[in-house]
Amino acid sequence: MPLISRFLLYDSAMMKTRSPFAGSLIAALILTGAAGYAVAEDISATGKPEPQVQPMPPVVTIPDAVKPLPAKPAASAAKEKPKNPDVETKGPLTEVRQQEQDQLFTDLRKAATPEKSHAIASRLRQNFVRTGSDSLDLMLRWAETALNQSRDAEAQDYISEVMAKRPDNATVWQLRARLHLRRNELAPALSDIRQAMILEPRNFDVLINYATLLRETGNSRGALRLYHQALSVYPMMKEAQDEMLKLTEADSDTAL
Repeated sequence: MPLISRFLLYDSAMMKTRSPFAGSLIAALILTGAAGYAVAEDISATGKPEPQVQPMPPVVTIPDAVKPLPAKPAASAAKEKPKNPDVETKGPLTEVRQQEQDQLFTDLRKAATPEKSHAIASRLRQNFVRTGSDSLDLMLRWAETALNQSRDAEAQDYISEVMAKRPDNATVWQLRARLHLRRNELAPALSDIRQAMILEPRNFDVLINYATLLRETGNSRGALRLYHQALSVYPMMKEAQDEMLKLTEADSDTAL
C-alpha cells in the first residue's frame, strides 16, 4: 500500500480519539510527508542528478630546481698590466736574436772577401739598432739621419726619447756621444761612448768612434788599442785599417 494511504487510514483512526490540535498536526505531517515522498519518487524515477562538472584548473608545470650559475673566478687583487712594447720588454735582444748575432760575428771574422764582410757588417748594424720596439728603432734611424744632416735639435729629441725608454741600447749612447762631439762637449761625449762600449763591446762602429775621440784628445796609444780591437771583430774594416796605419806612421815619425 502506498505510504499516503497508510497515513490516511491511520489518521482516520486516530482522529476519533485525538484532540483537534493533534489532528491538525497530523494533517500537516501527512502533507509534508506527501510532498517529500513526491520529491523522492521523482528522484527515484529520474535517478540521482549528476553533479555539475567543474572545469579542471590549468596544469602548472613545476620547474626543476634552478641550478646555480657557475661561480666566476675571483678577480685577482692586482690585474696584470698590459705590456708596453716600448718600455716593458726584457731587453733589446731575445735569445734567438742573440744567437743569430753571435753567428754573424763569427761569420764576419771568417769572411774571405771585402764584399762578403761588408754584407755581414750591414746585417749586424741593423741588429745594433734594434731596441725591441719598432717605434724606437725608427726613432734611432731618424736620429742618425738628423745628425748626418746637421739637424741637431731634431736629433736630440729622438735620442732623448729612446734613451728614456731603452737605456740598455748601445746605439743610442753612441749617437748621443756624436751629438756632444758636434757641440764640442768632449767630456760628455767620452762618457757616453764608454757606456756604449760597455753595453756592446763588439760594436765596431762604437770602437772606431771611441778611438777617434781618444786620438783627438792626444791619446794615440789608447786609440791604437781600440783600432786593433775593432779589427779583431771586423778584420776587413777599411776605416779601422786606414786609421791604424796613420797612427802607426805617425808614431814612426815621432820615433825618428
